Amino acid sequence: MPKLWRAYVAAVEAFCFAGIGAILVIGTMQVVWRYVFNSSLFWSEEAMRYLMIWIVMIGAGLSYSRGQFLGMRLAVDRLPAGLRRGADLVSAVLMLVFLAAILWFGTRFAWMTRLQTATALGFSLFWVHVAISVGALLLALHVALNEFFGIAREEKPDEHPMGAEEAL
Repeated sequence: MPKLWRAYVAAVEAFCFAGIGAILVIGTMQVVWRYVFNSSLFWSEEAMRYLMIWIVMIGAGLSYSRGQFLGMRLAVDRLPAGLRRGADLVSAVLMLVFLAAILWFGTRFAWMTRLQTATALGFSLFWVHVAISVGALLLALHVALNEFFGIAREEKPDEHPMGAEEAL
């Protein structure tokens, strides 16, 4: 599992980095075309928006595993270890129920919009909206692997490797 997991993490990171790079290039091209060539790339804003949707939905699970989601853990962290674990498991079950609903309705929504096309890019909006379902499925996978099996959890170091002064 560790090799498979590392390959998955590398693929998600590569996708997210490539997507952000593409957004940077497209945004720069749009500025150059508008102010240098006095023209406009009619498709650029739509492409950047759809790329950002996919980046967020693909990368959300990895962010969860790295502990990068906002959490209000003040009360939970003060509980004894057993109760804290119970609260985490209840939270995970509730998240999975919520993500199952998002997966169900996101898939239905994507299917309902399959005949609509993107205004500038001209492809089916199904490919944009199915990102909701893919993201919910991947996030549910991360939640289940983290909370029930302890597989995908990435431990955070207590301190920045360079120290507090150098990190600033």
